[in-house]
Amino acid sequence: MKIDTQAKDIMATPVIAARHDTNLHDAEELLKKNKITGMPVVDENDEIVGVFSEKHLLSIYDIRSEETDITDLSFRLPYEYKTWVEEVMTKEVISVEESTSVEEVCRLMVTNHIHRVPVLRGKKVVGVISSLSLVGYLLRLIEEEKGI
Repeated sequence: MKIDTQAKDIMATPVIAARHDTNLHDAEELLKKNKITGMPVVDENDEIVGVFSEKHLLSIYDIRSEETDITDLSFRLPYEYKTWVEEVMTKEVISVEESTSVEEVCRLMVTNHIHRVPVLRGKKVVGVISSLSLVGYLLRLIEEEKGI
């Protein structure tokens, strides 16, 4: 099986991103509304400045050990509305260009233990590749090889 696909061929578009000055409540709502677990963070010029995910929310919420469903974050911290995405996001972004091979994208994700990689054109985000999009791509390859 020969794989010569580039990032641009499997990236998700349009990009759902948060601005760096978005409050956590609004960022959480953006994740929920779009059924995603993370997203790039951009500045006023739509240039990437970070990545924000559910992991960041979970790290700041007071999750009690007796909670059985941690997906229900209805027990908010009182300062939530005054906390901005830029305060908790990952600032060192691992990204790729549109021409990066899928093999290299996989290598970056495995090596760095990350679940999504922004695809950039210059400093602008033009797509996102997630673990799920890679699994979907792998499934398509398997089905093609089987003639399904």
